[in-house]
Amino acid sequence: MRLKYYYWILVGIWHVLLLVAAYFLFQEEYYWLFMLLQPVALFSILMAYRLYRHFQRPLELVDSGKGALQDRDFSVKFLATGVPEVDVLVDTYNNMIDTLRKERTLLQEQHYFLRKLIDASPSGIIIMDHDGAIAEANPRACELLGFDPTKTLTETEQKHVVLASARELSAGESKQITLESTHHYRLEASAFVDRGFHRKFIQVEALTQEILAAEKRAYGKVIRMMAHEVNNSIGAVNAILDTLHLETEEVDDNWVTDVRESLPIAIKRNQRLNVFMRNFADVVRLPVPHFERVDLKALLQQSVSLFQAQAQKQSTTLTFSTTQKDYDGPFLVNADLYQLEQVLVNIIKNALESVTEGGAVNVELQVRSRRIIIADNGPGLSAEAAEQIFTPFFTSKPNGQGIGLTIVREILMNHDYQFSLATDSDGWTRFSIALK
Repeated sequence: MRLKYYYWILVGIWHVLLLVAAYFLFQEEYYWLFMLLQPVALFSILMAYRLYRHFQRPLELVDSGKGALQDRDFSVKFLATGVPEVDVLVDTYNNMIDTLRKERTLLQEQHYFLRKLIDASPSGIIIMDHDGAIAEANPRACELLGFDPTKTLTETEQKHVVLASARELSAGESKQITLESTHHYRLEASAFVDRGFHRKFIQVEALTQEILAAEKRAYGKVIRMMAHEVNNSIGAVNAILDTLHLETEEVDDNWVTDVRESLPIAIKRNQRLNVFMRNFADVVRLPVPHFERVDLKALLQQSVSLFQAQAQKQSTTLTFSTTQKDYDGPFLVNADLYQLEQVLVNIIKNALESVTEGGAVNVELQVRSRRIIIADNGPGLSAEAAEQIFTPFFTSKPNGQGIGLTIVREILMNHDYQFSLATDSDGWTRFSIALK
């Protein structure tokens, strides 16, 4: 039963009691009281009606506002009534409607912008519903797939590799697939919250012409470098071999002497070419590290001793030290012994080659911070070299191949070691390796 009915029932009971009292007063001949009760009853009825209108007005406003909200009509606002209690409700309702209208407008604008952004995206976007079925797909996704995945699909289209992978991927995962050996796609799954539930969407990217062009430039650089080295060796060796085509009568002792001197040179050049090509292969076929307990302190001492003769020959000071002078025990790390030794040999060799006569190379093991610092006071890195120092085949040496630091980078990354190479403000160039 509604509140107004309770109110009128109460008012009716009250006035019935007044009439009953007036009847008994009339029977007892209390005429003056009977006459007094008549205006009192009329006044009571009038006040009851005014009171009803007073509390019914807010209820009517609430009912009207409820209807507007149910119809999602945020343009309906109420005027002030002059009654303070009702006007407070009117102001509250009008402020709420203004806030809802602004938020609705903002959400609609954001939704429109997001929809335009998705439609204009150069990447394909596939949006799944709460049950994992495909709900939406932007035009780029339809173009990449060759059909609209939101419509009824044929059996072949349902088994499409991209769609199958999109259904299997979990949020945060990515996958690269190849179709017909020519079409390459990268799929990345993410999620967003819709009405309190997570929904997945898949971003589909095709390998662009820019990426293919970058790969072609990289291949071209490698091929040109390899061709340069091979042609240099072939030209020199062919020049030596051409001397063997002399007629028998032209052969003399001088020719034999020249051949004996030239052939070892050709053999040595071919051996160097073999080493060069093997170094190229090492960049792409570096084995997985075989981790074991390695005494890093002993390994550093051995590496420094290996280059002492070269340092003395070029009048360079090569030293090894630890941050704890009284630390005599082994310093054990989990690493691949042979790969870590290759890293240290490359770095120390580069440091020695960068300094001039009278220079210094310091190899330091920082025990507490678990860090290796190999520093030299050579000319330092130029701005160009600092940006590309770890780029494959980049070198600042006249006869360098740009392979050593590439191998160093790969080994340290496979060991999950943080590293850096930079010239500091004091003029020293430091190669820093943070151990795990």
